[in-house]
Amino acid sequence: VPCVALCPAGVDIPSYISLVKEGRYADAVRLIRKDNPFPTACSYICEHPCEARCRRGMVDDALNIRGLKRYAVDNAGDVPQPRCAPSTGKKIAVIGGGPAGMSAAYFLGRAGVDVTIFERKDALGGIVRHVIPAFRISDSAIDNDVKLMNAMGVKVELNTEVKSVQELFDKGYTQVILATGAWHKGSAGMEYGEEMNVIE
Repeated sequence: VPCVALCPAGVDIPSYISLVKEGRYADAVRLIRKDNPFPTACSYICEHPCEARCRRGMVDDALNIRGLKRYAVDNAGDVPQPRCAPSTGKKIAVIGGGPAGMSAAYFLGRAGVDVTIFERKDALGGIVRHVIPAFRISDSAIDNDVKLMNAMGVKVELNTEVKSVQELFDKGYTQVILATGAWHKGSAGMEYGEEMNVIE
């Protein structure tokens, strides 16, 4: 499907639009979360590339796909997260609490992995919170997606700067994911060897 192919998260757009049409907003949000852990944030700031290839454009004009997502989010109410898988026994550290780090933590937590995010600022969200202006997306909207991620059992250590990946391995983490964002070139500012079990 062209719109799904252009969605960076691969969300099943036709299916959630059908659910919105039926008034099943909570089910639409559940379906979105299967591939995209942050439906609230994306309903506000997504660049909606999917609309460029919407097949409705062959008739008159593309659907307002992002607007339909926001309508579902705004009307779904409190949608509980699905149960996490049984514990795998793995313990993974994620350095960086922006969209990439939070997404990794969300899916790992859902898969039964013990995950901790280390974030050097005083709140999660990364560029979405600290760069995009509040009139585009409020802190409360970001906090809503953070709360959903925490429901997966993800632990968070704010105001924590990791100087060395080795210190995390020394604490018993089996793998480390570097998701420090793209604030500027070389911003990670930490040391790690090529032989270490690090994912960037």
